Amino acid sequence: MADPNWPSYVGMATGIIGAITGISGVIMGFISLRKSNEIKSLDLRLEYRKSINNCASALTRAEELLPYANTSRERVAAAVGNYHSGAMQQWKQQYESDTNKLKELLSKAPSPGDSHHDLTPKQLESKLVEIHKLQNEVGVLLNKYQTALDADDKTREHIRSMH
Repeated sequence: MADPNWPSYVGMATGIIGAITGISGVIMGFISLRKSNEIKSLDLRLEYRKSINNCASALTRAEELLPYANTSRERVAAAVGNYHSGAMQQWKQQYESDTNKLKELLSKAPSPGDSHHDLTPKQLESKLVEIHKLQNEVGVLLNKYQTALDADDKTREHIRSMH
């Protein structure tokens, strides 16, 4: 005949299986959380490195562009006969100010060789915000002087068409 206590044995067996499943679920959840935090940190480090390299590239370009644009503006002003005008004096003052600003930005820029492996994800996020702010400031200078070069090119074309 059948044992009358079989439902209690089934209940005990399913309870043990449920406990084992719950404990293994907690362990797997903890492992997944650690892995996702590691991946997030790795993604932030990668983004930070890319931003540092992009910023260094933009700063190098700005170091080359500013003197080139200044020389271009001086030559165009001399060709037009406005070398000693008030607009040229204002340009020289702005160029001096922007050159000082560029030096300041260069001093703020992190070196691509700096180690940032010990930074937490929150610190990496704040560093990313700082580097993006720096990139935006460099971008403003680059746009300003590229626009000036484009204007100089148009003036040169106008001078050529007159002759």
